[in-house]
Amino acid sequence: MTLIINFLILSVAIYLIAAIVPGIKLHGFKSALTVAGVYGLLNFVLFKLLIFITFPLLILKVLTLGVFGVILNAVLLMITDKILDGFEIKGFGSALLGALGISVVNLVLGFLL
Repeated sequence: MTLIINFLILSVAIYLIAAIVPGIKLHGFKSALTVAGVYGLLNFVLFKLLIFITFPLLILKVLTLGVFGVILNAVLLMITDKILDGFEIKGFGSALLGALGISVVNLVLGFLL
């Protein structure tokens, strides 16, 4: 049950961020569900691998208080953009803002629910 709730929270977060960040375009809430599924799957599969590959930068992650994790999430958003047609990100700056926004919305909605 919590997996479904987390998936819906991620979908709402992606939908809200696409409405706020000018460089991110999304074609409706159905696309947000698709993006959440692909992004969640990529996050599950690749995030640990990216952490392992960038292990020497792990100290940098600790020193920057987790900002490096947001950068990795931005990379995952860019990969999601390349995979899906109904989702478009114009540049890494937009992906970075999107990843930061998704993290904040996930935190707030997760706390409220």
